Amino acid sequence: MDAEAWMIKFKQVHEAAKKSGSNDNHRAMKEELARSLVQAQGLTVPDGQMHRKAFRIAQAWQLELNDTYRCLTRDVSGGGFSALVPASLNVGDEVRFSLKIGGEPVTGTATVVAAIKQLGNSRVSFTIGSMDKDHVERFENALFDCVLSRYVR
Repeated sequence: MDAEAWMIKFKQVHEAAKKSGSNDNHRAMKEELARSLVQAQGLTVPDGQMHRKAFRIAQAWQLELNDTYRCLTRDVSGGGFSALVPASLNVGDEVRFSLKIGGEPVTGTATVVAAIKQLGNSRVSFTIGSMDKDHVERFENALFDCVLSRYVR
């Protein structure tokens, strides 16, 4: 099966899984696609870690930090996100976050892993520490929706 046919098949499986719940085939296909994206992005994944937590996608989602700061994400992965933040945050700071995905927020906590001060803002990278259990699958599915929106019409 060529790459285009595979992506079309994945889109069908993915859409069905969003309605009826993920299954082994859907999870295996997500991991296969993620492995390809990780390789294309030149990233490495530690042994035992899922590739679907590592690939990044440029995506602007509304982000709220600590019920105070509002901004947009610049890129997102299953394990974290980055944003231009109108506040001074330091490496190691823990924040509460809310990402608006499809009208409904995904919430959790994240830790600052990098902060580069820029004029008026800081480019801050976060690793997700915890996320409400019912939000995890919706968040991951939204990442794959973003990939599909760019590669399958």
